[in-house]
Amino acid sequence: MQLQYKTRGMSDPKGKPKVYFSCHPADFEEAFPLISEDLLRHANCAVWYDADFAGTSDEAGTEDILKEMQLIVFGVTSKFIHENNRAKDVELPIALKNHIPVLPIMLENGLGYEFSNNCAKIQVISKYGTDPTAIPYDEVLQTFLDSVLVGDELAEQVRSAFDAYVFLSYRKKDRKHAQRLMRLIHENKQFRDIAIWYDEFLVPGEGFNEAIKEAFEKSSLFAMAVTPHLEEDKNYVMRVEYPMARDRRDVSDDFEIVPVEMYEPEDAEDGKDWRIDQSHLKGKEGFKYQEIIGLQDEHRPREMNQTFLDALTRIARKESDGSARHRFFIGLAYLNGIDVEINQERALELLISAAQDPEPCMEATAKLADMYLNGEGVERNAEEAIAWQKKLAAQYKAAYDRNHDPDEHKGYGTAYFKALRKLSDMYRDTGDICAAMEWAKQALTFCEQLEQEVGIREQRRDKALILNRLGSLNRDMGESDKAQDCFARACGQYEKQVYEIGTRRARRDLSIGYERLGDICRKRGNLSEADSYYCKSKEIREALLQEEMSSDRAASAGTRRDYSAILTKMGNVRKSAKKYDEAGEYYTEALHLDKVLAEEVKSLQAWDDYGVSLVKAGDICKAEGRMEETEMYCEEAVGIFRKNTEKTGSLFYLDHLAGGCEKLASAKKKLGKAQEAKALYLESVELRQQLYEKQKTVSAAHALATACYNAAAFLDDRELIRKAYELWDELSVKHPEYAGYRDRAGKYL
Repeated sequence: MQLQYKTRGMSDPKGKPKVYFSCHPADFEEAFPLISEDLLRHANCAVWYDADFAGTSDEAGTEDILKEMQLIVFGVTSKFIHENNRAKDVELPIALKNHIPVLPIMLENGLGYEFSNNCAKIQVISKYGTDPTAIPYDEVLQTFLDSVLVGDELAEQVRSAFDAYVFLSYRKKDRKHAQRLMRLIHENKQFRDIAIWYDEFLVPGEGFNEAIKEAFEKSSLFAMAVTPHLEEDKNYVMRVEYPMARDRRDVSDDFEIVPVEMYEPEDAEDGKDWRIDQSHLKGKEGFKYQEIIGLQDEHRPREMNQTFLDALTRIARKESDGSARHRFFIGLAYLNGIDVEINQERALELLISAAQDPEPCMEATAKLADMYLNGEGVERNAEEAIAWQKKLAAQYKAAYDRNHDPDEHKGYGTAYFKALRKLSDMYRDTGDICAAMEWAKQALTFCEQLEQEVGIREQRRDKALILNRLGSLNRDMGESDKAQDCFARACGQYEKQVYEIGTRRARRDLSIGYERLGDICRKRGNLSEADSYYCKSKEIREALLQEEMSSDRAASAGTRRDYSAILTKMGNVRKSAKKYDEAGEYYTEALHLDKVLAEEVKSLQAWDDYGVSLVKAGDICKAEGRMEETEMYCEEAVGIFRKNTEKTGSLFYLDHLAGGCEKLASAKKKLGKAQEAKALYLESVELRQQLYEKQKTVSAAHALATACYNAAAFLDDRELIRKAYELWDELSVKHPEYAGYRDRAGKYL
């Protein structure tokens, strides 16, 4: 692998959390700049990648590299899922096997189901989600990165917890020996809290010597991996590092040198034991010292450990306090490779010890819940994650009950509320909606108690968030009245927050609340009430848009997308009410916004949004009998959907293409263009068949049956009608609502 990195301002990657990025080779040029920018905006990390991303690589070597990473991020497209590529076929399985957290970022909408079925059943996030009521991409990304990566402040606390620092010197070609020496040192529990600096991924160039000098000055002990490679001319260890160490020890009592000979008996070259011959060092140009003094043998661990112990005792190693928090810091160090080697077993042991201490470190408990949730250092296990999250909630509640200092009381109370809310989310993600509902109710009850006790404005957003979760859960359970009540109460909280603080975020939250209420009213058939809520949402989003447009910078894509989405929903309500003139006005305005966004953003999803707006504009023209305009809009939309489908192979875009072909076929039929209509009807059937074969869902079966029925009605094709009848007949066994469709097809037959 040809490892390269990207950091903020291309600063030194040393000490930063290591994130590895990969994708399908064809996607790299577009995906890497986008995703690396997102990652670096949210975390001060180093994003590593293979510069030879299109080439093959040694699987064992790739595994060695990936095991050093704290997170592996994949840019996911249809090509990634459906074509052979190293990212999916080699790197993803390595990450899962070694319990390295994985974050798949969907670069096309509608890929979550396909990724789960073809790659791995793990959490995914979508970069181009278009639902304004969903948690924004940036917020989801930030939450995930916070749960996996160690930030700058916490990393400094971890480094401060070490008893001493050791500088590990080795030749690059002896990397495996250096890693083994670290493990040998840390196998002794007395040395567990000792940090070991080594330039595992430090790239020679600007800042290289400065980084080594800084680490050297911070260290109290110089450990050196000794192999025959030190006999070679012009090597940095013997030319620079070892002489620096000898000079420092000669003038300082707080610095020690321990060289360790690293070898394996089976390692042999030309029949010779693979051991250093120090006589070869004599007379080497640039070597200040011809001999390595006090050489230890890795295969004599008792003597080697005693040498290290004596050296550390002489340099007055500081003693740790042994507290749960100290064990948490050292556990994080081993989990993330912060100045020690990654050792998942030792990290888990330390973190569990810290979480179960009589005076527990609640940060350790939270970390264990996230580890089992994300598969970080352990096997993914939702039940285990929930168990640790429950323990965390109990710990926060106990701390809340016994701490009556106002600040501590409020802090632990908020933490307890968030722990309850997360428990609800975890149960929801496992499919246990009833348990999710119970924990959400507990969170709401406590939030109301906390609101009475501390009376802070910020509590309003927490209360609104949990009410929205309860609304969504009730909606999923078919409890429309309860869902609407929860959403309305959430809006009440947002309204108070807007009145009290009036920030852009508060106003956007309120606009989303109104949109949720509009959605549920429309679903229940109450169009006038839905329209009222959508109008309130539009008013807020229009004001937010105008504020941005009046500033020195252009309105953001997100703000314009939000406004376009609410315009479309207002058009949908008026279309359902057969107010086609008004619907057309809203659709036209949304269409203009989506076209500008597509040309500006140039993403596949932005073009798809524009295609959907074209179809909606065509629907209004059709309703008003303007078939030439319908044809024009639908032809442009089909062109966009076809291009997206051909470029990606995505089922999401394939579905839109099938729908577009059906709309265009209907327009061609009305205009008397029979041959073109026939070709489009048959294409829509073929596309729906492909979708059904890949998805095997109820909706895909119904869509295929509908396409067959419409094509048959135009072509008078009894075989297509029979196929539609059979599909609806099969669906109606478990879903009686499809019996009417079946009967209509039966009458046609």
